[in-house]
Amino acid sequence: MQKIQLGGIKILDGQSRIESSCDRAENGLARICRQLGAERMNLSLLIHMADDGKGKAATTLCTESCCGFTGYYLAKLDTASVVDVLHNVGILSTFPHDRRPRLTGALLELLARERIHPIGMASSPSAMSVLTPAADMKRVIDGLFETFELPDCRSPLEWHAAYLGKEQMFRDVVGSYEEQAIKVYAILDQPGLDLWTFRLNSMWMGHMGTALKEMDGLGVKMPFFVAHWYQDRGLIATLCFAASHREDVRRVIDERLPYAASSHQDAAAVFLHGPHFGDRHGIANELTTSLQEAAIKPLALSCAVHSISVVLKSDNLRPGVHAISTRFHVPGAKS
Repeated sequence: MQKIQLGGIKILDGQSRIESSCDRAENGLARICRQLGAERMNLSLLIHMADDGKGKAATTLCTESCCGFTGYYLAKLDTASVVDVLHNVGILSTFPHDRRPRLTGALLELLARERIHPIGMASSPSAMSVLTPAADMKRVIDGLFETFELPDCRSPLEWHAAYLGKEQMFRDVVGSYEEQAIKVYAILDQPGLDLWTFRLNSMWMGHMGTALKEMDGLGVKMPFFVAHWYQDRGLIATLCFAASHREDVRRVIDERLPYAASSHQDAAAVFLHGPHFGDRHGIANELTTSLQEAAIKPLALSCAVHSISVVLKSDNLRPGVHAISTRFHVPGAKS
């Protein structure tokens, strides 16, 4: 089997995962982001689904472990939500992603093969991030080198030798700063998408990976992907494909995942490149507040690596971009 080329991987350990679930009619996402922003808490990852297929909205976020209990109790202030916290987790990010479903598919196959249940997954335009308990991270890294090929590293031992000693350097560059307007490199939009939601039994996770790899072979791009793992041992994934590929996607799903519960709706996406939400508190709050003030509820959201991806209803794209632009600034862009 030919290995898939990767540009690199990055691990962020020492994290706590906070998961919140509430009725989809509620706007728990905005409340949580407002409470954490008010306490000046930085987020290293944020995943949101407005509807998990069973009438619930689900939000997963990560923060430094030292802030885990604080984040948990702040999220619990929303009495309409059921909140859970898990400490000692890590985030593995693989890049480049280039919106190709093959990479995500290979990761899902790897996790299924190793019998590892991801706590969450989130895409950015440049990378795919996987959230797992720290105890599983070594097996994930070992498995990566069976499927992927990294430049200058042929084995987990070579990679670890190169990575050793850099963990503190990565942490040292993370700070907390203020700016009057949050600067981003670009605010880009993509209309004409289908947003698909899948509920899978754990035994079908590998089959979903195979389905995504098959879609890649058909030239299908995947600009958005998030996933939650639930305690009932099921994976819920929300992902986007171009509406022009709807029939190809439907055919592959019917063949590869005949027992998965699935649904889709018309959607559009907005991508913000460069908001370093891991360094600066309150960025997620600014985003969700801008949409709330415009009476827009995101269908799904991902804050991963250094980008934010927001999926909206198709007719909310123009007002959504306008609302977001009132809180985020692109240097050199005309106001």
